[in-house]
Amino acid sequence: MQQPYKGLARIYDYLLSGVNYQEWADYLEQLFGYFKIEPCRKVLDLACGTGNSTLPWAQRGYSVCGVDISAEMLEAARQKAEKMGLEIDFYQQDMRTLKLPFSADVAVLYQDGLNYLLNERDLLNAFTAIRSAVRPGGYFIFNINRVEKLPASTSPEISWLEDEEFTLVWESCLEPGDKIWKIKLTAFIHEGNGLYTRIREEHRERSYSLEELEPLLARSGWQLEASYRAFSLEKPSAQDRNIFCVARRED
Repeated sequence: MQQPYKGLARIYDYLLSGVNYQEWADYLEQLFGYFKIEPCRKVLDLACGTGNSTLPWAQRGYSVCGVDISAEMLEAARQKAEKMGLEIDFYQQDMRTLKLPFSADVAVLYQDGLNYLLNERDLLNAFTAIRSAVRPGGYFIFNINRVEKLPASTSPEISWLEDEEFTLVWESCLEPGDKIWKIKLTAFIHEGNGLYTRIREEHRERSYSLEELEPLLARSGWQLEASYRAFSLEKPSAQDRNIFCVARRED
């Protein structure tokens, strides 16, 4: 079983082709203005994947860098930036042990990046490391996927997707006691001449409540300023699956 997003990096963009990353950046810029974040020129994009969430910041004139744990995802990100003529530094690092040569005005992290941290110790380490990469008074804006709100069963469910270039089969289930959603992926990628490469990965995401997040943020030097229903300025409800949090570095 490969590490998450090691083999799947080859088809990641296809699987997320419906995501409008410019709209994500629009929403975060709305939050930048709402919280009057000044200066706001250096953006740190965490768990950046293949760079789709990073590129809009460079296109809008921000100084931005991307961080991800997957070398394969970052290689795709670098190729995109080079093709578009954008100067972006990408770093292969674990968000729990960040060591970056700069301080950002804002760190952003979405696309379920924090959900991959499956215990509070790892989450606390990540919050602490991210704080070290943000200037005093800077901000950290992130989303949390409440996986227990997914339409998933506690029994394994099998689904599949067929395309001309690959076939993807996945088995998913919810572990309600631990609020963990687990998915096992098997992909067969067509290499030509009747040959296929098989990729197998397992992904696990844990849900966290605001009541769990806030004390961990405080312990690592952050003040939770607000939480919102995704892509709005409305207070999240108990039924919302995706929420955004805005935290400010305290000193």
